[in-house]
Amino acid sequence: MYSRVGRSSPLGCPVSPWVSGATMNRNKREKEYYSIDVGDSTFTVLKRYQSLRPIGSGAQGIVCSAYDHNLERNVAIKKLSRPFQNQTHAKRAYRELVLMKCVNHKNIIGLLNVFTPQKTLEEFQDVYLVMELMDANLCQVIQMELDHERLSYLLYQMLCGIKHLHAAGIIHRAVVGSCSGRMMDEKRGGVVFSVSLGRTM
Repeated sequence: MYSRVGRSSPLGCPVSPWVSGATMNRNKREKEYYSIDVGDSTFTVLKRYQSLRPIGSGAQGIVCSAYDHNLERNVAIKKLSRPFQNQTHAKRAYRELVLMKCVNHKNIIGLLNVFTPQKTLEEFQDVYLVMELMDANLCQVIQMELDHERLSYLLYQMLCGIKHLHAAGIIHRAVVGSCSGRMMDEKRGGVVFSVSLGRTM
């Protein structure tokens, strides 16, 4: 199914006069939200994210897994509920967002998207961070039967990520306590961790 659109973009660049129905549906999912109960919390997310399931929680927020129809991959969505209700929460939310946006390393979880369903400043209370989804957390990795070579490789990868953070003037503060956060990624074959508890030095 194709629909007729204008012959030029808002910038005056020529574009195809026909847009596929799949493209129109994708654009629609980028703007529309829906609400769903995830554990004890209600998530209001873009329609591109489906099949939400809780996978963890902590002081910073609640995390669930989801399928991103635009990227055609599984992702993790973290809900920061009322992150700006006081100065402490605001600093934590801002710090986490800035660090995740700025840090780019294969052993550190990447930020894919950020959004809020609220449309006005008066309504604004929730922030959602969309991140890469890992396969297991540190506690699960520790319980695996791994030989010395495998353990050494995982430790090496963790240290590579920490070294990258330190070079950027960031300390993690809670690598050993990352049982609630997912760190193991089979596709990458190693450790990937979050900077949610990181701080600049």
